[in-house]
Amino acid sequence: MYFNLQDSDIVFIAIFYCVVSTVIYLKLRKPVSDSVDSMGKIKQIMSLMVWLLFFSGFVVVSGGFLAHQDTAWHQVTLIPDELIPGRMIIYSIFYPLYLIVGGSIWFYAQTRLAADDFDLKFKIALVCTAVAPFMFLPSQDSSVMILSADLWNIIFRSSYWAMMAIWISSLLYLVGRLGLMVVTLSKGEQKI
Repeated sequence: MYFNLQDSDIVFIAIFYCVVSTVIYLKLRKPVSDSVDSMGKIKQIMSLMVWLLFFSGFVVVSGGFLAHQDTAWHQVTLIPDELIPGRMIIYSIFYPLYLIVGGSIWFYAQTRLAADDFDLKFKIALVCTAVAPFMFLPSQDSSVMILSADLWNIIFRSSYWAMMAIWISSLLYLVGRLGLMVVTLSKGEQKI
């Protein structure tokens, strides 16, 4: 096998992600004062939108390219549990980044937005946006990817597409709501 992870590599990756998570947490845990002018709030909201764009770029690369590029590899593999290069990249880089970047977006929004802007709807949309990319995890099993009229396959496909719809609608909700906040603040109003 050409691609493999040693135990020391896995420990190194885990330590690296723990250090990155700790640095991000220490940087974002303190709330910013409420005495920020409207231009400062617009900059904070635009930074949050850039974080969301960054996160959606991870999802597109990992789910749209890497998760589907190993289809040909499945056709030529000799061992059913062989570790495929695209999967190694997804498992060791992208899945931890979903949690780190999703948590960072949460902390940034919690500490930078007002309490009435960071309400239950916003929190639910953030959780759905951060957790929904894990929908690619079951598709890594090649036996699940066989299209059939089996009941479990139909349920899997339906839930897969439902999670994709939830992720897209949550992301669009967040971007739309943040865009409305920018428009409202640029007009000089205090609330949406």
